[in-house]
Amino acid sequence: MKETALLLCLLPSLALAFSANGQPAFSLNDRFKATCPADTSTIAQFDASLVNQDHADSTWVAIFRSNNNLPSVLVKDDFLNAMRIATTIQTQNDVSSPSTAMDNASISGQIENSNNNTQGVKARTPVAIAKLSPSIDFKGKWVIETMRCSLRKEDINEACDGNSEHLEAISICIDELILHHLREGKMFDGAIRTKATMHQNKLLEERGFKEVDVLSRDMATHISCLDASLIKYAMRAVETVSKGPGARDRALKILNYLGRQDPSEEEEESSSAIEGNGEGDDYDPWATVKRYI
Repeated sequence: MKETALLLCLLPSLALAFSANGQPAFSLNDRFKATCPADTSTIAQFDASLVNQDHADSTWVAIFRSNNNLPSVLVKDDFLNAMRIATTIQTQNDVSSPSTAMDNASISGQIENSNNNTQGVKARTPVAIAKLSPSIDFKGKWVIETMRCSLRKEDINEACDGNSEHLEAISICIDELILHHLREGKMFDGAIRTKATMHQNKLLEERGFKEVDVLSRDMATHISCLDASLIKYAMRAVETVSKGPGARDRALKILNYLGRQDPSEEEEESSSAIEGNGEGDDYDPWATVKRYI
């Protein structure tokens, strides 16, 4: 019955995707490529301070420009990255801590790579990153955090997934971390939590994440939902909203893993985890905040 209801929901989308008179469902090339898990040295190229106190079980994803972009786009990214390096580099007199030394080494490596680049334009710095970490507040839960992108939010592009390169890069981060989580055979329903910004709310809800009803100690705004994600990713696999072969491929892979999840088993594990955390109706998320009188 559930499979039949899902198919009925997708019939209008299927008709639009394969209609000869409709708009083309997908572009031929992807603007970005993802590396997941990403090495911490790659994340340090984006921001070295992010890996100083990293959790051992954390998983990073890094998003790069692909070779399918116009040369002018890559030149612009290289120029902006060079400006960032020029305004953040430290002098020898400023080296006073291991973290500062790590920052300098990372920046020096970027400059050296840029100088040794013999093939013209090449994007060596990620344009977006994100991290999946074990929750420190809820046992058995995971948190998508540190979703950052160097691309401008204000630049609108209707051809992009999310209608901007900024949102497309962040959406790839979310998909890749979900896919990595499912490949590990971990529980999905209610297991992934995240604290989203105003720009990220739409991306999470388009992937089946639900807004939390009660604020918890980790201040999460959205939590994963198996049933909603099955429907949302099925729609992304056939609708024009994905707008690229990479997005469609990730949606199909995620659907494959979500279809193997046992809802009854996940509900039992979720209930036991909540009981183990001692979460109750009387919990006050602001209780640990220091009060100033």
